[in-house]
Amino acid sequence: MASIYDNIRAALETKLNGVSGVPSIGWENLQFSPTTGQSYVIPRLLPTRREPAVMGPNPQMYYQGVFRVVCYVPEGNGPATGDDLADKIIEAFEAATDVSYGGTTVSIRYAERESADIDGPFYMIPVNIGWFIYS
Repeated sequence: MASIYDNIRAALETKLNGVSGVPSIGWENLQFSPTTGQSYVIPRLLPTRREPAVMGPNPQMYYQGVFRVVCYVPEGNGPATGDDLADKIIEAFEAATDVSYGGTTVSIRYAERESADIDGPFYMIPVNIGWFIYS
């Protein structure tokens, strides 16, 4: 039986995988070797809270967290390519939308980017997608 976190991850990863124009994806805990000069993204599920939504026996549970997608593009070409990739992901995970998998619906609270930085031969832009679910 899949855990709630398995379904949350699957909903978010399935949505990311379907975004047009997203390059190679380095999935969590799978072998991935980026190619210099080729853009890619690295997603990570970061659960931050699990608590009862109401008081009493057998309460509905509230879960929240961040789906962090770090966008990597070749360095030395200016910010436009990285900005475009980050914008595609932000638009795909627009606030107040839902993504579903296996009967689990994950609500998106926000999608925002952090400041960019250089990481080896790549220019990277982290995108944080805040999510929540009642289960």
